[in-house]
Amino acid sequence: MAAIKSTLAESLTVDMTDLEALRVAKEKLGECITTAMAAGVPEEHMVEADQRRKRLHNAIEDLKGSIRVFCRIRPLSSKEEEQGDKKVTEAASSMTLNIEGKDGGDPSTFAFDAVFTSGTQEEVFEDCRDLVQSAVDGYNVTIFAYGQTGAGKTFTMYGIPGQEGTTPRTIKELFRVTAQSSARFEFKIYASMLELYRNDLVDLLTEERVAPGKGKLAIKTDKAGRISVENLIEEECQTAEKLTAVLERGNKNRKVASTAMNAESSRSHLVLWVRILSTNKDTKEETRGKILMCDLAGSERLKKSQVEQEMQAEAIEINKSLTALGDVIEALTKNQKSVPYRNHKLTQLMQDSLGGSAKTLMFVNCSPASSNLDETTMSLKYATRAKKITNTAKKG
Repeated sequence: MAAIKSTLAESLTVDMTDLEALRVAKEKLGECITTAMAAGVPEEHMVEADQRRKRLHNAIEDLKGSIRVFCRIRPLSSKEEEQGDKKVTEAASSMTLNIEGKDGGDPSTFAFDAVFTSGTQEEVFEDCRDLVQSAVDGYNVTIFAYGQTGAGKTFTMYGIPGQEGTTPRTIKELFRVTAQSSARFEFKIYASMLELYRNDLVDLLTEERVAPGKGKLAIKTDKAGRISVENLIEEECQTAEKLTAVLERGNKNRKVASTAMNAESSRSHLVLWVRILSTNKDTKEETRGKILMCDLAGSERLKKSQVEQEMQAEAIEINKSLTALGDVIEALTKNQKSVPYRNHKLTQLMQDSLGGSAKTLMFVNCSPASSNLDETTMSLKYATRAKKITNTAKKG
């Protein structure tokens, strides 16, 4: 008990602008709480210390940036090498990227929170692991991937067997973190999966577009500003295996098609929606967090992707939604009083995940190929806008 009080008092003097000092203080408190729990210290004596640990963790994440942007450049493909493409991107450091100028013009330099060229799946996830703790602590967490078709978004988000991406690793980390606190908290984890195809919401956990006996999917906002989707199937997941099975089931129903830029291009925005409800076993206090994993459809120019008829309409709608997301980012950057969330269902879905109660990580996935210089430059400029957003995060 005395150790808790002294460690708590020490943590109150920490410099809240010093990232390393915050990390040390958080770890000390966490170890102290674990030791006290093992010694049988009553829960009511640990509540203040645990609340302080959460505040320190949140401060760490805010110092990193409430919205972080990671840039990932995939390797040149065999097709690009065969057609004589050369690399036009180069990492100047772990946080800056150089890209050649068009037609021999001056090169440009872009700065992000991290630059991977291309990095392993483990390295990429390590830098966003702590966001899972934020969700368990009651914050909304969103991880999404943006970039042109074929830039590596789906590989980053989902990966392949043996090289699992951010989403399956997030699932494992979620159940690892909750297992660590299971002696003090009861956790309930719920999952849904949907796609935004053109401007229609589609439930991916049923073979029909909507679940039998249920109405059309509709985005709702409650009095606290929390977003939900009416009539969307939600399943409780008691294990990582169950949540992974939900992910795989939904993935099979995603809308894909072939374009000139990618043999299996994602034609929709894919969203895995995970709710976390934690209840303190002694105090009965409830905390709600959310993780939104979004693999955005590919941004592309119609001429470049060589799509026709129905797929052309798809591409137009995809670009509309990404433009709407860019408009929201710009409005937040400029601190405008009115943010155009309602201009598209994509931004309505993400309303409590951008500029509101959220910790957000954006991947900008790019091709290094000279033939994609224009698209890569546009993606980097788009992502740079997100770095200027300021969040006012609140726990759920």
